[in-house]
Amino acid sequence: MRRTNEERSRATRHDLVEAARGLFAEHGYAGTSLAQIAAAAGTTTGAVYHHWENKQELFHAVVEQVHADLHRVLPARSGGTGTPADRLKASGSLFLRRCADPAVGRILLVDGPSVLGQEKWRNLDEQWWRGPAVALLREAGGPEELAVALLGSLTALGQEIAHDPRPVRIRRCQQVYRTLVDAVSVQVN
Repeated sequence: MRRTNEERSRATRHDLVEAARGLFAEHGYAGTSLAQIAAAAGTTTGAVYHHWENKQELFHAVVEQVHADLHRVLPARSGGTGTPADRLKASGSLFLRRCADPAVGRILLVDGPSVLGQEKWRNLDEQWWRGPAVALLREAGGPEELAVALLGSLTALGQEIAHDPRPVRIRRCQQVYRTLVDAVSVQVN
């Protein structure tokens, strides 16, 4: 069965995003060229420019993919079980563990803010995560501002892990986050 032009285009776009994700994770945004990405995807730089105007737009697509992948696995978003505080702790701990993976930590938390700009990066983060966090805090009787504070703490702790992904560092950051959630739970109950 022959593929349509649209199917080939989607496949090429997918291959380019996957190749870019791997290279951005390994070498960072600044250390990765469009020619390297095209070669890793088995295509040409012309194909890259067919889908994106520049490397920054391709990076944006990679950031979206990383968010989408996290969105599928984090328990708080999928409904999870237990109290809202339990779900916040579980999803936060999983997120922090994932920050040790350069495809998450380096792309989302190290290169993301500088490449996309603080405002665009923050808007993307809120688009994916603010709603679920606010819903859980409301379920627990807490205000939206607590959700924002918890998301900010996850970002800061995730950045720490992205720069120092040793297991002991991950465990410490997870414990700090769990302590924050417990403190918030006391405030809203």
